[in-house]
Formats: sequence, structure tokens, C-alpha cells
Amino acid sequence: MYGNEFGMGKALAVRSGYANKSDGKITSYPGQAGGGSIDLEVCLSPDKMKALEIDEEFMSSTSVFNHLFYL
Repeated sequence: MYGNEFGMGKALAVRSGYANKSDGKITSYPGQAGGGSIDLEVCLSPDKMKALEIDEEFMSSTSVFNHLFYL
């Protein structure tokens, strides 16, 4: 996924596009960081996303993508 380069620089993320989006759909890709990492594309309605953002236990188990690390 991240090996393709079309003259615009190295990809920062992989996305599946606008088609086939539904609330609760999760798509996984091999991670950009390598070493067995996984990138997830998660489609959630705004109210469900807000509930996850305020859930301290969930947020403590996630990592934040820092695009500056990959430049």
C-alpha cells in the first residue's frame, strides 16, 4: 500500500475512498510503520465518535498518528 509513489511524495495514510461507507465499517491495512503494525480506517457516525473520544479507557489504549515522524 505505501510502496506506490505517483510523483506527489510518500503516502501518509491509506484510505478506501468514498464508496461503501457505512456506520461501523472497519478496514485494516498493513501499517506504514512496519514491524507488524496495522492501520485502521474506521467509519463512525459523529455521535459514536464523540462517545469514543470521551471514553478515557479507550483513548488510553490508542496511539496518535504523527505525520511529522514519517516525513
